[in-house]
Amino acid sequence: MKFHFSFKEYDPKAEAVYGTILTLGNGYIGIRGEIELEPTIYGTTIAGVYDYAPYFYREIVNAPRVIGLQIFFNGEPISLSTQKILKYERELNIEDATLKTLIAIETQSRTRIEYESIRIVHGKIKNLILLKFKIKANEDGMLTIISPIKTNVVNPSYRNEIMVKHLNVMQMEDRENEIYAEVETLDGRYRIGIASSLISGTKAKRAVIKSADGIAEILTLSVKKNKTYEFIKYITILSSKTPTPNLREAVLQKLQIAKNSCFSRLYEEHKDYWKEIWKRAKIEIEGDKNAENGLNFSIFHLIQSMPIDSRISLTARGIHGFGYRGHIFWDTEIYALPFFMAVFPEKAREMLMYRYNNLNAARENAKMNGYSGAQFPWESADDGYEATPSVIPLDMMGKKVVKIYTGEEEHHITADIAYAVELYYKFTGDEEFMFRYGLEIILETARFWASRVEYDEKKGYVIKKVIGPDEYHEHVDNSFFTNLMARYNLLLAVKYFKIARRSGGEWSKTLKRINITEKEVQRWLEIAEKIYIPRQKNGVFEEFEGYFDLSDYTLDPYGLGEKRLPEEIRRNLRKTKIIKQADVIAAQYLLKDQFDLETIRKNFDYYIIRTTHASSLSMPPYAIVASWLDYEDLAYDYFMKCAFIDLHNLYGNTQDGFHLATAGGVWQIIFRGLCGIDINNEGVEINPKLPKKWKAVRLRFFFKKALLSLEVRKDSVRVKLLKGEEVKIRAFGRNAVVKRGKETILHK
Repeated sequence: MKFHFSFKEYDPKAEAVYGTILTLGNGYIGIRGEIELEPTIYGTTIAGVYDYAPYFYREIVNAPRVIGLQIFFNGEPISLSTQKILKYERELNIEDATLKTLIAIETQSRTRIEYESIRIVHGKIKNLILLKFKIKANEDGMLTIISPIKTNVVNPSYRNEIMVKHLNVMQMEDRENEIYAEVETLDGRYRIGIASSLISGTKAKRAVIKSADGIAEILTLSVKKNKTYEFIKYITILSSKTPTPNLREAVLQKLQIAKNSCFSRLYEEHKDYWKEIWKRAKIEIEGDKNAENGLNFSIFHLIQSMPIDSRISLTARGIHGFGYRGHIFWDTEIYALPFFMAVFPEKAREMLMYRYNNLNAARENAKMNGYSGAQFPWESADDGYEATPSVIPLDMMGKKVVKIYTGEEEHHITADIAYAVELYYKFTGDEEFMFRYGLEIILETARFWASRVEYDEKKGYVIKKVIGPDEYHEHVDNSFFTNLMARYNLLLAVKYFKIARRSGGEWSKTLKRINITEKEVQRWLEIAEKIYIPRQKNGVFEEFEGYFDLSDYTLDPYGLGEKRLPEEIRRNLRKTKIIKQADVIAAQYLLKDQFDLETIRKNFDYYIIRTTHASSLSMPPYAIVASWLDYEDLAYDYFMKCAFIDLHNLYGNTQDGFHLATAGGVWQIIFRGLCGIDINNEGVEINPKLPKKWKAVRLRFFFKKALLSLEVRKDSVRVKLLKGEEVKIRAFGRNAVVKRGKETILHK
């Protein structure tokens, strides 16, 4: 699957958007897609490397730029921004994760220069980056190539005028045919070692320069007209917590190993890696190639960002940019993790382990706020503490600020994480994870909710002053979503406490370790049974107390964003019933079994025309529920918008990074919505809701260590068990058992 882009001119603003779209990564390293021949503020993203930042607590560090080149022919720069562009094309091949560039320019002295490159962030060798490029001129001349490690990099901040430095240069070294640089974050927590070597296929004169910008290799050679000259740039990167005395040796050794392997061999290893990835992850949509391409494009970028270990989790904008400062939200657990649970369950476990590894920080967060148990932060970074800014300045002096309340009030994330733990266990049956780690998360989050509620004699247990997923309305009492998810969290804790008591062994050890008593659990059950759920009006649940009393305004459900609203409405959103994103509907999607379809329909019909979808998180839940309700046109419209959200820059902020939650949401629209797949302890249930133009959907997923191959049509389901134990399936009211190596077909 290739995505081809052709440009007639060089536009730095457009380049920033395509920088995100054309990003290559492997979960450890992210290299944005800006062309290597032009300057850019973006360097390299290294997963897990953070530093303290003004207002944002900690943010992902813009590490040294390693992919850049400066090329001169007879003293003139090969530059898209200053020379005449004859051809400028980029091609992202998501099947083998490569980015190709083809350029032809005319210099001011009328020389035609052709440049062609292929860029790889190696899938298997996580610390390796490769750039192979060719140059041809239509006349004889002198070619000079500068290949730097640019250490003078900074992070963009809350205003374009402000840049934040995060790195000190510790070492720059010239070695034979390679250069090395080592930098350290200002807080002293991380060191990054980088080695680079530029290899010429033709004999060239080599020099090295060190400056305030970094260290660079310079190759100079005499070239003949119309002859192609080839070069390969090898780059290795390692990060570690300081002190690490052998960092330099490790980085240089990895560089030498890469150079000793020929480019073609490394390329084949990389392609083989991605071939195995796509065996699991690729989804085919027969009858709609455009939808298939958009879907797999989203999945590709989701996979590129999956962390390589449990030190960090999936960030809101991935390894693609600095949106949300590289912080981790509920986006991960609710929107992205279900894809990994089904397709890469080992990675889902690691991301949940990130939450477990930061459970003590969540306990401290709860204690600091006057609560018990564990309260997970709304935004977190590498240490698991609250990273949400309390204010964001609007001017250089900081006199005008926007107050941010989400870190103080958007508490539903704590229940969202418990929900994800349970969902992971349903998908995988990973008992060892559950009794060692998941159980503790569920119990400690239940403790938080038990301390967070207040008792009202008329209403029962209430939760005051929160923000639900709809962030237009702050400081609300009894959010439907929050209260419902809190109740679910408490009931999960009761359920798994009973399982642990009954199971004994390692399960019981966890109960003893955190000192859970029968009396405490009985109180959880009492709270859950008496927790207040906002009123219903004509079958519609009130989003929060007082919502129905606000002024009304309705919207076209096919529209997107706030710009379509009258200015008077935009200025007073909090006083209206307009909501930012799926809230009540998101809760009914997550807890589908608690509602009948007619109740879901009434709520959907009410809230869909009062939602701006100003958040990219909004459309996936609505699309899934729309498919359940047979609102095919709306479900398909939202699916396509989500699949192309960054390719079409629908929200105007693609330059800040990829919308990974939406990418996970696109997969969920296919899985839970259009294919109608539900999992439970008994097995897999399938209720297809395919759009009219779709003939079939083919995908693979894991269920309790069984790998299933599935073909879904409107009137039939074909299932094959590729590995693992037999699985029970149900479709069209019919039951079957799929056995290993066998194919089962169920017809409508």
